[in-house]
Amino acid sequence: MPYIDKATALKIGIGTPVFIDAEDISYSVKTDKAGRNIYRNTISKVQPDKVVRRHIEISFKFPLVGKEGGVSTNLEIFKACECTVTYDSNTGKTTITPATRTPETVSFELYRAGKVFKGEKGKGNIKIEIASGSIPYVTYSFTALITDIEDASLPTETAESVAEPLVAENVSILVGESQYPVTCESFELDFGLDVKPRAAITAPGGIAEIVVQERAVNGKFNPDAEKRATFDIWGVYLGNGTDPIVVDASSPTMGVVEPGSRYRITIPRVSYTNIQDAVNDGVVVDEIQFEAVGVDDEFKIEVW
Repeated sequence: MPYIDKATALKIGIGTPVFIDAEDISYSVKTDKAGRNIYRNTISKVQPDKVVRRHIEISFKFPLVGKEGGVSTNLEIFKACECTVTYDSNTGKTTITPATRTPETVSFELYRAGKVFKGEKGKGNIKIEIASGSIPYVTYSFTALITDIEDASLPTETAESVAEPLVAENVSILVGESQYPVTCESFELDFGLDVKPRAAITAPGGIAEIVVQERAVNGKFNPDAEKRATFDIWGVYLGNGTDPIVVDASSPTMGVVEPGSRYRITIPRVSYTNIQDAVNDGVVVDEIQFEAVGVDDEFKIEVW
């Protein structure tokens, strides 16, 4: 019996996996090969290779939202992406900041095509995309140890309830010490985490753990081109300076605002890595790429 693409589901969590309404779920089981290179009077392969060092990579999207009364699973799993996640019960605000060598990892169960793929001790990377005409999305990419593949039916429980995401509109993007309000079609922030399996002959399966080797936070946005007297992005870029950037979606004008639907991203210091001329809907814009600089303080994400 064929299985439709929509018959896919994901449970994930720092502790016990929780069923969430993830989107665009994909996976790839990764392996290495080990074998002998035997010489005979033939060009054929004499012996098959052995499959070794197995792990699994998954990716999915989820809106940048939280929930009322605590930390939603989609935000809690930021802990497995080298972040600290805290919740203030007085304000209802979840705050996410970068960290180094956090102990938390994810476990997950990916249901697809009549099977469940189970992973544990996963670490991952985060990419946030905010674009006009869309809801704000987080793309998660996790690498984990694969523990089992079993035949299984889709989960029957209800997915975790979160706030209804709002369409990206009336978002304030303030750039520079003067907090200049740019007009912009999209904004992206990538945590730039280098996630890899750590090989070890002393570990079962030959992989000791999944490690994060480096963080290089980067992003891009495309504000309308301005005179330097109005918005001097070129002076900062060519002068090797830095700017703060604040992306504030706390004042939506469309839809019902639920607890957990508002967000703010603060990046205290960015250095611009490239500025390129482009045209968006007939208007000249600057395609700007940047890197965030700092020591475990490159960004702060607030959701409430």
